[in-house]
Amino acid sequence: MNEIKLLSSVSRPNLVCLLGYCIEKGEQILVYEFMQNGTLSQHLRRQRSKGLPWTIRLAIATETANAIAYLHSAIHPPIYHRDIKSSNILLDYGFKYKIADFGLSRLALTETSHISTAPQGTPGYVDPNTTRTSIFLIKVMSTVLEWF
Repeated sequence: MNEIKLLSSVSRPNLVCLLGYCIEKGEQILVYEFMQNGTLSQHLRRQRSKGLPWTIRLAIATETANAIAYLHSAIHPPIYHRDIKSSNILLDYGFKYKIADFGLSRLALTETSHISTAPQGTPGYVDPNTTRTSIFLIKVMSTVLEWF
């Protein structure tokens, strides 16, 4: 339900488009637009192509950073994705990207920092300071990108 609420609250060309959903007998099915070129991870690992040129990699990294900045500061309340990684970046036929998988995302509901004792995100992609201390401030939480 979290992903449905978040994606319904914001529309942006670089965020995956939720086309529909069904919740039946406790099962949740989400239907997204089709992204022909799979994930960024598949291309970086050369599972779908001979690899991406550095110009495309840089464009995706820059545009993704701009999309994250938009989610964090241009909308109210801000949205924190909390699981940005190359397998959550989908590519269309022209290698334009869209951020996907908002299942761990959260809205920042107050102006004060929120303290959580449980690090969120995929192990290996979570800010190392978070895993060392097991405490972090969402307002200053950093997102680790594993592009190259």
